[in-house]
Formats: sequence, structure tokens, C-alpha cells
Amino acid sequence: MAVLIKTNKMATLMLVSLTMIACAGNGKKEQANGTPKIEYQVVEQASGDSYGYEIWATMDGKFQNTGIGSNDIYEIIDQRDYDGDGLEEAYVAWSTGGSAYFPPLIVYFDKEAGVFRKVEFANFGVFLNDSVEEWKGKWSFMGGNGSHYERFIFEGGRIMKVEEYTRPEPEGAEVLLVLSPFKMFGSEMEAEDGDKKTASYDLDGDGKNEIIVCEYMHGIVWGDPERDRKPTMHINIYWSKGLTTDLTGDEYWLEMKVLSTKTNGVNDLTNGQKGVTYRWDGNQYK
Repeated sequence: MAVLIKTNKMATLMLVSLTMIACAGNGKKEQANGTPKIEYQVVEQASGDSYGYEIWATMDGKFQNTGIGSNDIYEIIDQRDYDGDGLEEAYVAWSTGGSAYFPPLIVYFDKEAGVFRKVEFANFGVFLNDSVEEWKGKWSFMGGNGSHYERFIFEGGRIMKVEEYTRPEPEGAEVLLVLSPFKMFGSEMEAEDGDKKTASYDLDGDGKNEIIVCEYMHGIVWGDPERDRKPTMHINIYWSKGLTTDLTGDEYWLEMKVLSTKTNGVNDLTNGQKGVTYRWDGNQYK
């Protein structure tokens, strides 16, 4: 994690010249002479501007303010030449210190304009990893899991999605029943946390319906773009045989779909998250 330098206007030049900030290099590539052309660092209130934290850079031996700052805490996750232009860029994380999640951004030097700029990740649906990895000869930024992942690269001052994978539903699966927060409870203006509604469906094929109890939860910030601020449901299944299954565990469901495919004689389910299918293992859904 980056170490922060706290300065005031009078002592800025002295302190920043004497104290260097440790940066998270994560195996960064160096230039041919063994020294990066640009070294990015985090300082606190060095310029005396209103920003609490600022990104500074050492470029050709000169330590300078990039002009990019925030009252939120920054951390330089990684820095290297992501786009092959001969200059290093920085992969920077920031946080409000609360439950909110904001995606990392990239700070780079615009050769044509002669200024530092930033570009933020947009239109992404995954929690991004705090690392970079090589992909087809380029450095890439990735997030997600085995069920769904997305990959991005940085080129020409832009972040571009280059790969997206979602595990398919079981072959031949058809949707037999959909239970969603809106279908069960209406709009967020109509529903309150803890409201419960029931539905019924024969999941195990014994000719008797199971009772499915859905409990409404208002959308919150999970730190997961796929679920952030979306209403979800806590779901319990009351089986005709007298057993109860709590589907939620550590998860809340964006919706519940009953699929035509079965595992161990019980219908498969999906919870609204990309690529996720729940199957019956003989005792519970996994």
C-alpha cells in the first residue's frame, strides 16, 4: 500500500524531495536503463489545494503534481507501461472508507497535450482484481470469477473491454417459473424490507408443491456492480416432506428461476447472477 506524505505549503518542496513514497509495483516492468521513466506516488495535501490526497509523478527526474486528486484515499495498486507507448501508467484504487465501491482508474501522461490525465472504468459488471495480468501480449485488468468474468485493456487513452465470459445454463434448460422482487412485491416505493410473499411449485416431482417464501430486501451497495443498489430476496423453501431449505446463506437473490433441467431429481435454480446455477446434491442446493 502506498505510504502517504503529509506536507504544508512552506515545507512541500523539502519534504517531497527527501521522502519518497513506497509504491505497489507488483512486478512492474522497467525501462531498458533499469529505471522507469515515470514513477507515480501518493502524497497528502502537498500542493495546498483542497484535495486531501494527490497523485504526483517523477518524470525525467522532476517530481511534479499530476493535477489528479481526491478527498478519498488513494492507493497505487500497480504501475507499468500498459499500452506500449514507452511511458508508465498507474492503476489506482480509491475508496470513500465506507461500504461504497468505486472502480480503479488509470493515470497516464498524454504525450500530445503534455499533461497527465485519468480514465475511469465504465460499463463493467464485475468487482475488479487488485492486479494485472498478461493477455495476448498485453497487460490486462480482470474481474469476476469462474461463473462470469470480464477483461479490459488500456490503449490510446481509453479502457476497452476485450473479453467477457458467462457460464451457460445447463444444456436444454427452459425457464419454468420466475420469482423477482418486482413481480412479487412491485416497485421499491411499494415494498418494505422484511415484507414476505409466497409462491408454490413442485420442485422434486412428487406431485406436491413446495412453498417458496420470499422476503424483500431494498438494494444496498455490496461492492459488487452486478448487485449494487438492486432489490434482492431472502428465500426459504418449505418442502412437502417437512424439510426447510434456506437458499440465502451468504447470498441474497436478485431473482429465482426454476429451470426444466434436474439434478438428483430436483429442478435446477438460478439466482439472477451471471453464470450461477444451483443444483441439488441430495441434501441441499449448491
